[in-house]
Formats: sequence, structure tokens, C-alpha cells
Amino acid sequence: MKKILFLCTGNTCRSVLAHYYASGLAADGKLPLKFASAGLEARKDISQPEIVAALLAKEGVKNFNHVPVPMTGKLVKSSDLILAMTSRQKDALIARYPRAAKKTRVLAEYAGFGNGDIADPYGRDDFFYFEVFKLIKSAVNAALEKLKKK
Repeated sequence: MKKILFLCTGNTCRSVLAHYYASGLAADGKLPLKFASAGLEARKDISQPEIVAALLAKEGVKNFNHVPVPMTGKLVKSSDLILAMTSRQKDALIARYPRAAKKTRVLAEYAGFGNGDIADPYGRDDFFYFEVFKLIKSAVNAALEKLKKK
């Protein structure tokens, strides 16, 4: 089973949305993939915004209760593919864990959307979260299609 790790800064929004959305798709499609998420600066005392749970509930994720997970060497080592939300996050991860370079990509790039970053919605209005999640869903769908072919 391949392990895919989504990476962002605080592990409260983007990587969480990607993680739980991808997990649902993989389960529905019976794909041999396992997903997790972490943040470069994650703190367990900061919870995800309520809009994250609301968006995931619309995708069928029930009883959502996520605690931010800090990035660790153990997570890097156990992951087959790491998908960062931005190129800065990718670069920061590789600077901390140089051995991760060959398996770390930016989600939008991996999905075939070019070199774009996925903007951080933290602290923004619900519409911004909705738009960011729409992009994440498209990128995750494309990434899963790519992974199916491997």
C-alpha cells in the first residue's frame, strides 16, 4: 500500500482538506493508498476552522475531528509520496530532510496543473475556503488518476 502525505504550514486547512478528501475517494474506489497530512509549523493547540469540517461533511466525511500533526522525520521516511501545497513548503521540507527530495512534489504540479501554489485560506472568509477546496479537489482527483496508472 502506497502512503501519500499532504503537507502545508499549520495542518489545519489545505493539507487536511486534501487528506480527508483523498481518503474518501480512495476508499470508494478501493485504491491501495493510505493518506495522511502534516504541517511544517503545526501546533496541536490550534484547531482547524469550522468551515473545514463543513466542507468535508459535504463530501461525506462524518465526525471530523482533526488535531494538527507536526512534520517529523518519521513521517517523511514512511511516506512514498509527499505533496506540498506550495513550492516554498516543498523547499522547506527538502531543506530539513534532504532525502525527501526525490519523493516530494507540489500538489498542483504533480496533478499536471503547472507550477502553481494552492493559496492559504486560513483566516479568510468562507467563500475563499470554498474556492481553495475546489482547486484541491481537482488536483487530488488528477493526482489519484495519475497514481492509478502507476
